[in-house]
Amino acid sequence: MRIAIAGNFGLAGKQTMAVRALPLAEALVARGHQVCLILPIREPGDGGGPSSVNGVAIRHAGRGPRLAGLSHLWQLLLMAWHCLRCRPNVLYGFKPMAYSGALLLFFWWLRRLHLFHGILALDTDDWEGEGGWNDRQPFPGWVKRLVAAQELWSLRHAHLVSVASRTLEEMAASNGAGNVLYLPNALAPTSPGLRAAADSFGLKARLGLREHPVVLVYTRFVEFQPSRLLDAFEVVARSAENARLLVVGTGLNGEEADLRRLAADRGLAEKLLLAGWVPMERLPDYFALADVALYLMDDRLLNRAKCPMKLLDLLAAGAPVVADRVGQAAEYISDDETGLLVAPGDSSAMGAAAAALLADPKRRQAMGRAASADARARWKWERLAAEVEAALNQVESRH
Repeated sequence: MRIAIAGNFGLAGKQTMAVRALPLAEALVARGHQVCLILPIREPGDGGGPSSVNGVAIRHAGRGPRLAGLSHLWQLLLMAWHCLRCRPNVLYGFKPMAYSGALLLFFWWLRRLHLFHGILALDTDDWEGEGGWNDRQPFPGWVKRLVAAQELWSLRHAHLVSVASRTLEEMAASNGAGNVLYLPNALAPTSPGLRAAADSFGLKARLGLREHPVVLVYTRFVEFQPSRLLDAFEVVARSAENARLLVVGTGLNGEEADLRRLAADRGLAEKLLLAGWVPMERLPDYFALADVALYLMDDRLLNRAKCPMKLLDLLAAGAPVVADRVGQAAEYISDDETGLLVAPGDSSAMGAAAAALLADPKRRQAMGRAASADARARWKWERLAAEVEAALNQVESRH
């Protein structure tokens, strides 16, 4: 098959294209398909960028006119042109809104006009409309309504919809999607969870953590409120006074500043270390510091629908993880074997579980080894690409 994958971000921006679309594309190329990745303008960090990665052709649209509306239209037209140049049997839109959603609509009209005879496929790894990302975005109301409308239209008109979570599987089916394929996030060769730490001992010394058990949190603060994290850590600190809370990542709205303020109010300032944003190549060193990792997810639609790659990387790296039993966490973690799951929102239970692991080195080390082995064995793009291929072949035979 000739497959054109269209996305809304560059490879160095939001991670959907880098950790989901590209590794799937590479796995499909390895299975003998021709795949072209169509992206908007280059983002900071993309650099000059190769024209291909492991056999996947990569095409960027130009910026075009500086006026915002014209620039978006220019990029959309160029992306459509690049898609047509690939002569695809499959147009695969990653995200049901913005550029990829508009391209699905454009190619749907080409099908109606008998100018395109291929398959329209959609991939979604979040719920974008009401209850999902729309609730977190600062968009004006008309933009949120447009996003929700694009999402529903794309779900109902794509020949195949691949979804990253069981909740999205249910949401897609209940909103009119015909063929739905469960396609969770998986590990790629570039995943930080698969890389060996290079200087974790030196990093631990530089952070002043040599004599301290480390509770690691790797987050963007999308899934929970900072106060919940401190509620859990306070329980840990009561039984392990010398424990330290190491937070890797920055919030979308500066939540780390709220965390710092709240920690000071609770007398926990000296126990909190904020690493901020960490480049992907340095993440393995931070993962290696974790005696225990926490993954908090409030029980709401946005979290149930998402498929947290950060959690999968922590497991693959061998971190003993305590997580809320929400959404995909229960798919990735076998409770009491490859991690611990607690009732959603129960910060006290999370803190108690983490404290119990800190007090039992043999148990947490065995759990970390089991988590790493399980993640690396089960969550592979090579296997998932075969399922995508089979689903596309089935849809092609019907259309």
